[in-house]
Order: sequence, then structure tokens, then C-alpha cells
Amino acid sequence: MSNTPADRVIRNDVDASVAGLYASLVAGGLMLAYAIYYVTVVNVQNDYSFLTLGLVTGLTAISIIGMHEFFRSRHGVGRPENPIEEYGGATAVLMGTLSVVWLSRFAVFYAGPEKGWIEYQDGLVWMPVWLSLLQSCLVLGVMEVSTRMIQRHSLGTLPRTIVVLAPLSLVYSGIGIWLDYARGDLEIFVTASVLLTTTSAILYSLRLGRAVLYLASSGFAVALPIYMTSTGWGDIQFASLLVPIAIVVGTTATDRSLSKKMIENGSGVVVAAILFCQIISASEEASFALAGSFEIEHPFGLTFWLWLGLLVGWFAPTTMQRTPAMPIGLALALALLADEAALVGWVVGIAAFVYLETRPQARDWVVRLTFCAMMASWWISAVVNGILALDGYFCTNLPDGSELCTISNHKVLVSIGGYSLLAVNASAYLLFPLLLGLGMWAQRRGRLGLFNGPPMLLLLASLNIPIIVAAGDFMTVLIVVASLYQLILLHSENEAGEGVNIAIKRALVIAPIVCSIGIQAIDEPKFMTNITMVIPILSAAAIYVICHRHRTRGENLILRPEVGAIFFLIFVFLMVNLRELSEYGLIELDSNQRVILTLFCLTLFSTILAVEGGAIAETSPLEKLVGLIYLLPAAMLTSEILTQELANTGSLIIRDLLVLSSPLVVHLRTKAIQDLSDEARAIGSMTLLLLLALGLTDVSGGLLALTIFGISVQRATKHVNTPVLLSLPLFALIYSSWFYNREIGADFIWSVLFDFPYLGELTDLTPFETPRWASILLFSIPAYVAFYYPSDREREEGPRYGPEQLFGPVAAALLGVAVLLPDVRTAPILIVIVLTIGAWRGGVANWFYVNPIASLWAFSSLIGYLNDSMMPANQSILWESSLVAAGSVSFAQFFFFQKGNLLANLDEESKDQHEYIGVFSRGFGYLFILFSGGISYFLPFLSSVLIGWDGLRKGAPGLVKISIFMQWLALSFFLSEDVGIDEEIALLWPIIVGLCMVILSWQRREINGGDSLFLIMIQEDDFDSERDLGLFGSAFILVPMIPLSDYIEFEASFGLSIVFLSMHHVVLGFGRDQGWRRTFSLIGMPTGLIVTGTQLGDLVMVLMLFLAALTLIGQAVLYASRGGLELGSTIEGDSPILSSVGIPSKSEKIDAKPQEESSDNVGETYEEKSGDGGGNAEVILEEKSTEKATDTIDENPPLFSSIDAEFGIRLEPSLISKLNSLIISDPTIDFDKWSPVLAINKNGAIVLNWESSEEE
Repeated sequence: MSNTPADRVIRNDVDASVAGLYASLVAGGLMLAYAIYYVTVVNVQNDYSFLTLGLVTGLTAISIIGMHEFFRSRHGVGRPENPIEEYGGATAVLMGTLSVVWLSRFAVFYAGPEKGWIEYQDGLVWMPVWLSLLQSCLVLGVMEVSTRMIQRHSLGTLPRTIVVLAPLSLVYSGIGIWLDYARGDLEIFVTASVLLTTTSAILYSLRLGRAVLYLASSGFAVALPIYMTSTGWGDIQFASLLVPIAIVVGTTATDRSLSKKMIENGSGVVVAAILFCQIISASEEASFALAGSFEIEHPFGLTFWLWLGLLVGWFAPTTMQRTPAMPIGLALALALLADEAALVGWVVGIAAFVYLETRPQARDWVVRLTFCAMMASWWISAVVNGILALDGYFCTNLPDGSELCTISNHKVLVSIGGYSLLAVNASAYLLFPLLLGLGMWAQRRGRLGLFNGPPMLLLLASLNIPIIVAAGDFMTVLIVVASLYQLILLHSENEAGEGVNIAIKRALVIAPIVCSIGIQAIDEPKFMTNITMVIPILSAAAIYVICHRHRTRGENLILRPEVGAIFFLIFVFLMVNLRELSEYGLIELDSNQRVILTLFCLTLFSTILAVEGGAIAETSPLEKLVGLIYLLPAAMLTSEILTQELANTGSLIIRDLLVLSSPLVVHLRTKAIQDLSDEARAIGSMTLLLLLALGLTDVSGGLLALTIFGISVQRATKHVNTPVLLSLPLFALIYSSWFYNREIGADFIWSVLFDFPYLGELTDLTPFETPRWASILLFSIPAYVAFYYPSDREREEGPRYGPEQLFGPVAAALLGVAVLLPDVRTAPILIVIVLTIGAWRGGVANWFYVNPIASLWAFSSLIGYLNDSMMPANQSILWESSLVAAGSVSFAQFFFFQKGNLLANLDEESKDQHEYIGVFSRGFGYLFILFSGGISYFLPFLSSVLIGWDGLRKGAPGLVKISIFMQWLALSFFLSEDVGIDEEIALLWPIIVGLCMVILSWQRREINGGDSLFLIMIQEDDFDSERDLGLFGSAFILVPMIPLSDYIEFEASFGLSIVFLSMHHVVLGFGRDQGWRRTFSLIGMPTGLIVTGTQLGDLVMVLMLFLAALTLIGQAVLYASRGGLELGSTIEGDSPILSSVGIPSKSEKIDAKPQEESSDNVGETYEEKSGDGGGNAEVILEEKSTEKATDTIDENPPLFSSIDAEFGIRLEPSLISKLNSLIISDPTIDFDKWSPVLAINKNGAIVLNWESSEEE
């Protein structure tokens, strides 16, 4: 009761309404553009259709203007916003835009081909090129009229949004058509049209006073050139339009009256667009071309002009006063400058960084991020240069049979006199050392750290595969030397201590060594050099020397990441020198030399592992486990190498002795176990299990395997390790089966065992080949137990052997006897019965976790025996009968567990530790019955229904959903195989279940059981049952509707289902303020409309497209209004704008449904009470009687005030109700010691804090 209650975040600083607003605007704009394109291009039958469409849309726009004037005359100038005028105004703007576009198209047709009054082009595309400019000017006129209409009638956000999106939608939908007019060329009329529509959208967004519209128009404007270049009819030179657009966007930032926050948010859009286009243009060396009048070629082509446009159009006007992060963006823009332009840019960039770093007033984060940007720019340019260099890599044959490989595709960066500076050399030999030196200089001055300084630069360089390969050994050597220097610095700075932080720092410092050498090693052999072949082992030695010199007394290095790097480098050295390199002029080892080299590396590995794993200093259980984790892959790798090289028996024995040496040394050094904690014993169990797995890598013929098995049995029986004792019988069978007739390696000991009479034969006890001499390994387990059992009984602390510990050895003895039987098919059922009875009487609860599987094995053997001797039947029926029998045993075990009989002989204190036996029993029972469809598929269907019911009863929502899928699958097989009707009818089952889930979500029913294991693991408020039912119910309706609509031959049913569900969710989403429902409708409504339109014809498709666009844009307004999202103004200092469309009027009552609780605190409310001392507003608890289930809250929310603040705080009733529910939901809180306080932090998050009410 005295524990501090956890603080609760009521509302995060990032509102989902923001994401919904922007998603709706972007999707609505794109949908509007496609709708215009569809009507204009796809659905128009002849040129006179434009006249009809233009007149209809124009008259509609004029009629709506008349409606606004009527409302103005009836309700006055200062009338409040209403949905009719909002949606009407938006429709008028849209219809007016479409009208002028279509009427201008018809007017040109009538004056041209029809009457011949004007000149037009020949061919199928007869439209004059200047038609695009005419349409743009007319749309600009509509924007002006619409803007004046909006200002005259004080319309809200929705029509303003359409005014901005209308020209952008026109240019997105019409740019392909305009280019057809110009025969694919970006000539002056098309260029002027694009710039006019995009810039007018930006400027009108400023006039209309919505910051979000400015950001949207800027984003659409800079994305247009990218869209043009990415289409099939596009060209990379179309990205030249981004330069004037960036200048226009940047010029708007010079107006100091505009919102500073708006300008700062818009900067990232421009930087991202320019960087994206630079990447494309640099790879194609595109020229800069604009309006078809001039063209500037590479290197001062498009890439350079994009960077220059950013510099002049954005950085220069703002002079960094309103966008302090712009230097970072400009540094990133240097990435893809080419040739002379790149040389100039990098010289300026490096000089600017030195100037910036030496200024004391320069903020550290600016310096760090600028250096990070320079690192990123170098990395990108180096990748490009490296790829270009490798494209010209070729090899020629030499007279001695080797090859000479060179790079012929050298890209020259700049030529001065007779010297040419290659691009790849500039990246590797000039820029990289300069940046590394700059970083180390700034690091010494304290400006840069590990994560933003030289170590990160080295890591980026090591991951730059093309430049490492193209530059050769220089890059690798420089990275290794610099990283070793950073490692020395890290140790010399006395960064002592353990933990995640120091481990991450060490890993970051040594990662460049590992990555660069690893890349060199795994790449093609033609890039190998003599330095490449020796640098791994030299680097490993250097790392070990540095770590050894800075280790503390008695410290083992096994847990450090440096040791992992050392082991990796050793085996990289091994693998590099094992490759076939003679054809490339390098030394190649013969088979004997490879075996010797492998044993040498394994010797180094084992020596380091033994020294650092406990041979000298004391070692912890975790260090032993980590050492064995390192040893296991090394043993597997060397085993594979030696067997492939056909090493002789002596080498194989030496290899096994080397692998055995480090575990054996640690085993002999460990006289007694000091750490007896549960964690240490668990780690010890994992260590012994891994040690048993290590024995499977034996290649000498039993020397390693039998020794490892003996060590494991000895340690498990001496120290009474229960998990290992239970696993040893299984490993005994695995060992004997794994090494039976194994044709690789030697047969040092196995041949003796195979020659034993009768023991060398196979037993039928297991499904795989197992010799009978496995009984020797099995009998050794109880023999060791018999040896240590007397001494364990005499321990002062009490004996450790009990029924659970003896269970494994008893099972080993029974299996040993069964292995020796001539016909063992009757043995499994007897073994399982004996073990089950013994486990029940001895209280060995762990057996019942595996008893269902053991029963399946036993019944399978027994039924197979009966089938051969009494009643022959189909083999599949036999297996499924075994499944049914094992499932019955599982359910019987669950029944006895529920009654309390299964664990009757277990201590009361231990029963709580085995509460999952029931879960395992039910799970195996359901699983076995699920796969018994060969008898009848009704059994799997019944099992899946019971699984769903069990999930509902136990509160496991995930299990319920999985069961519905299994029910459909089983029902479809039952209908098709057993009943003989179409399996598609089974699709109705998940649809019906989904409808029930949606209805339950609507009614806010809680269907999860009270003893939920799932809900206990999470906080009650973290699981939203309404959301879970609504989303998955919708999925269960929609997914089966896809094949069902095809089956019933009414494809539109799928789209209509999406529409109806979206309508349901959008009404509840905005009514209940539920973001997940709004998100569903945001995606589902337009998708459903379009899917429906595609199935019902072109005319319906036109209606659905415009309806989807208006729906999306309308939802954006609802997101802003009902979500309480204030739209920023474009003017600096202006108050934010909050739309009132969709907000209930003040006369409406708000019903709140209080939390139903059985606690005495139900119905507690809070009132304000000013403190005597500080005057802070405190909230105290006031008891009142329990009220009805539904109460009516007053219209005016309560006002809270404080004498220390000049403002009040008014909380909405829904928030107060939620706070009441949160506070009384935890019955463990002592309200005499803790007081709930509602706080608003500096990030804008609303948090329910708990403050101590005790006097100090």
C-alpha cells in the first residue's frame, strides 16, 4: 500500500489528429487529381462532352455562390460556420475549376478543328501548346474568385483546402496531357503552366491563412518534378523544375510576418526533395534544362543547380535566422556534386566546418550534426564513385597462368596540368583522411563524441563496400589503425565499469575493424592481396594486447565485445588463407598445410578461451556459458574443414583434444561451486546442455563425444542439476544415433562398440537408427547417481535428490532395458504408464508437461503392433487414431488437474509453480484432435470451436482469432470432403462471426473471461476490447468477402462491404473520439468507393472518385475540429484556428457512463481546494453515494484556478470522467498517503501524477 503509484499519461504530445489531418489532405488531393484525369481522359466520349460537363459544373458553382449570398442576406455577415456552406463552398471551388478547364478545352476545339478560326497542330494530338497556359490562367482566376468568396462569407477550412488543392490536382492530372501537346518536350508554355499552378497554390495558401495548407502546397509543389521524372513518359531533366520551385518556396521565407514555425517545418520538405533528385541526376549525369531554351551539361548540370537552388533560394534569403538546421541540409546536398563542382563544394564545406567549430557561440548540436551530415555526404559520394570504378574492373591472364586485375573505368575528378585526380582516389585518399583528421581534432577539443565523431565515421567507412574494394588495402589499413587508436583512447580515458553503455562504446570502436576486414574476406578472390591475408590475425593480436594492458587484476575478458571480435578475426584469417588464390598470383596452401593452419587457429582460439574462461582467474557461470557459445561454432567449423580435407586420424584426434582442452581445463579448475543462486544454477544448466551439443562435433571417433558426455553426467549427478538429469537420456539416444554409421571422420572408439555382438545391432524403439549399445550410455546415468547418492544423503544442508531429480535416471534405466528388448513396440506404453504413476506418486510435476507427447509415441507404437498382429488397417487411420487417443489422455490429464488430483502428492508451496500444466494439457489435446481429420473433419471443427470458447472463457483474444481461422478451414474441409457440397459456403462462418464481433464492439460488450492470463500480463487499460473486436471483426468480414463475392458472382459486394463498415466506423469514430475507427474509415471509405465503382461501370466510377475525394478532404476538417486540433496561422503571432464544423452545440447534453466498480470508492469526484501556503490548486477526494449507471453532466465544464496564475483551466467532462475512472481503478492506492494531481509537462503531455500527501 505504500508503494508509489505509477503516473499515467492521459494525452501524448503527438496527437493522432495531426496524422489523420495530413493523411486526409494528401490522399484527398491525389484522389481529386485522379478523378479529374479520369473524367478528362478516360470517360470522355467526344469533344462536345466537354461542353456538357463544363456547363453543368459551371452552373453548379454559380448556384452555390447564390446560396452563399442567400445565407448572407438571411443570417448576416458574422454568421457561424455550418456544414452546408462549408461543403457547398468546397463543391463550388471544385466545380468552378473543372468548368473552366473543360470549357476552355471545348472552346479551343470549336475555334480550331471545328471552325478553323485559330491554328492548331496536325495529327491525333491537335491541341495547341498554349492551351496548358490558358487553362492555368483560368484556374488562377477561379482561385481568385474563390478566395474573395471565402473572405466575403468567412468560410472555413474545407473550401480553403479545395482552393489550394484544385490547381495542384490540375497540374498532377494534366501534366501528362500537356506534355503530349508539346510532343514530350518541357517547352516554355508547359514550364510556365507548371510554375504558375504550383506557385499560385503556395501564394494563395498564405492568403488563406492556414499553415497546414502552406506545408501541403509546398510539399506537392516540390514533389511534382519528382513525380514527373518517375513516370514512364518522364525524363530526369524534368527535375530542373525543382530549382525555380525551391527558389519560390525559399523566397516566401523572407517575409518576417510569416509564421516562423511554418517556415521551419517546410525546410525539410525542400531538402528531402533536392537530395532525392540529386541521387537520380548524379547517377545519370543529367543536364540542367529549363523551358527548352537553354541547357547546361555535366558536371555543372542538374546536380549542381539543385544544390545552388537550395543555397540561393532557401539559405540565402533566410540567412539561417529562421532555419538554423539548414547548414546540415546544405552539407548533405554536397553529397552528389561531381568533378570540379564537388571539389569546390568540399573545399568550402571543410573550411566552413573549421570556422564553425572554432566559434565559441556555435552550439554543439549544430557542430555535431554538421559533421554527421558531412560524413553522410562523403559516404554517399564514395559509394557512387566506388560502384563506377568497379564497373570497369577486369582481369587479364598472365603467362604463368595467374591473372592481373585492374580498374579501367577511372572517373577523373579534376585535371591540373599533367596530373589527374581520380574520383575514387579523392574519396579514399583525400576526403576520408581529411574528414578523419577533422573529426579527431574536434574530438580532442571536446566537440565530438563516440557516436557522432571518428568512430561513427570509421564505421560508415567500413560499411562502404564499393570504396573499400575499389581503394584496396589503404582503406582497410587506415580503418584498422584509426580504430585501434580509438580503442586506446577509450581505455586511456578510464572508462571503467560494466554495463550496456560501456559495452556499446567498445563494440562501436571495434566494429569498423570487423566490418572492413570481413568485407575484404567475403568478397571475390580477385580482390585479395597479401596484406588482406595477414591483416586479420595482426588486428586480432593488436586488440588482445590493448585489452590485456588495460585489464584490471583478476578480470576475465570473455564478456567483452573485443573478445568476440578477436575470435571472428582469427577465423577470418583462417578462411581467407584456405581459399584457392593461385590463379590470382597469391600463395595457395595444399591440403596438409590447410589442416596445419586450421589446427593452429584452433590452438589460438582454445588457448585464449581457456585463459579468459577460467584457467588463471576465477570465472563466473555466465563467463563459462559465453565461452562455450564461442567454442561451439568454432568446433563445427573446424570439424567441417578437417573432414573435407580428409585429414588423417592423428590430426582428427589433435583437433578433438584442442576442442576438449578448454572445457576440460575449466572443469578441472572448478573444484566447488561458489554461486548457488537460482540464476547461477539456470546458467549452469544451459552450459551443460551446450556442452552436450558440443560433443556432437566429434570427428576422432568418440574421444570428444564420450569425454564430454562423461563430464556432463558427472557434473549433473554430483551437483544434482535437474534439467540436465532430465535431458541426459535424450542425449544418450541422440549420441548413439548420430554417430551410427557416420562415414566422416575417424572411428577411434565407435568401431569397438559396433563390433560388440547384439549391442551393435539396431533397435526399433526410436524412429531413427539407434544401436543397442546406447544402453551403455543410458545405464551410465543411474550408475553415476548411485555413486553420488550416498554422499548427497549425508549433506548438512539436506539431500538434494528427490523424486523429480531421480525421474531422469529412472527413465534412462527403463529406456536402457527397452533398447535391449527384441520387440520394443509394447515397451513405450509400459514405460509411459510406469513413469506417469511414478511421477504422480513422487510429485514430479514436470513429467506432465511432456506426458501428452510421450502418450502419442506410446499409442503409436502400440496401435502399430496391434495392427500388424490383429486388425490390419490404413496407416493414416492408425496415426490419426493415435492422435485421438493421445488427445483423450491430454484432456483426462486436464480434468484431473482441475479437480486437484493430478498434483495431490505435490507440496502446497510448489503447486503454484505448475499452474501452466492445465494450459499445456488443453493445448496438446486440441492440437492432437485438430490433426485427426482423416477420421472425420467434424472433429477438427469441434476442436477449433472449443479452442475459441476456451479463449473467450480464459480471456485470450489472440487464441479466439486463431480459432476462427481454424474453424473456417476445418468447416471447409468438412463440407467438401464429408458432406460433398461447395467449400465456399464455409466463408459465411467467419463473416457471421465478424458481424457479431462488430456488433459487440458497437455495444461495448466485454467478452473476455475474468481469469484472463492475457489480461493479467498487461495493464487493464492497455487492452481495448472495443478496438480489438471492431478491427478483427471487420477483418473477418472483409477478407472472406473477396472470394465469396466471386463465388456469388457479385463482385461489387466486397466494395460495398468496405463502404458500409467504413460508414459505421466513421460515425462512431468521430462521435466517440476513437482514432482507430477514424483511421479505418480514412482508408476504407475511398477504397470501398473505388472498388465498387470499378465493378459497376464508368459513370458510377466517376461519381465514386469525386465522392471519395470530397470524403477524404471532409474527414481532414473533421479530424481538425472533432480532434480539437488547432490549425496554425500563416502569420507570425496570430492565434491558431479551430474549426467548429462537427462540434456539438452547447445546448447538447453530454452523457457519461461511469466505470462500474465494486469498490467503496465508486462515484468519487474531485473538487478544487486552494492550499493555505503556496496557493497551488490541489484536487482532493470527496465521497458521495453511488449514482445511476448514466448521469447527465452539466453543460459548462468546471473551471479550475490558482492565485499564482492569471489564467484558469477548464476541463472537459469526458476528461474528468476518465480521470475518475483511472483513479478509482487501482484499489491498492492509499489515498491517505498519495494525492492525484493532473499535470501538463513542457512537451504538452497531460499526465496524472501521484504526489505524497505526508508531511515531512
